[in-house]
Amino acid sequence: MTVTLFALPFTNIKPIMKNKILSLCTLALFFVSCSNSNSDDTGSQQEIVSNGTWRVTLFTDSGNNETSDFNGYAFTFGPSGAITATKGSQTQNGTWSISSNDFNINLGPKVDSNKPLGELTDDWDIISISNTEIKLKDDNAASNEFLTFTKN
Repeated sequence: MTVTLFALPFTNIKPIMKNKILSLCTLALFFVSCSNSNSDDTGSQQEIVSNGTWRVTLFTDSGNNETSDFNGYAFTFGPSGAITATKGSQTQNGTWSISSNDFNINLGPKVDSNKPLGELTDDWDIISISNTEIKLKDDNAASNEFLTFTKN
């Protein structure tokens, strides 16, 4: 019996070489069938983010460190897309969403009367999300904005 792989008959190939070719083909098929897609992770990322309260441990705007503007704020990301920022008796509500590599926050307009929370309103690119930290960067690289939340 003749086995043909890539139109090459195995009849004239030594058994050791046959095993190497078959091993390489099997390995290649394994790697082709595996994928690394963040879209599968969106549900687990959403679950991580919506579990517990978070604080801002880094916020830079145009390269300026403005982290201290968020001292005392606690952020809760609800599973239904609601975000709540609380500082003492003050509460501000907004929305958030996550999809693929995007993390969107809307805590109102970016105007002086809504500072500092309005500064977080943006479409962020996800750098990383773990059980204890959310690292984001502005989707516009020229803005040089970075945002990190750490779990309380």
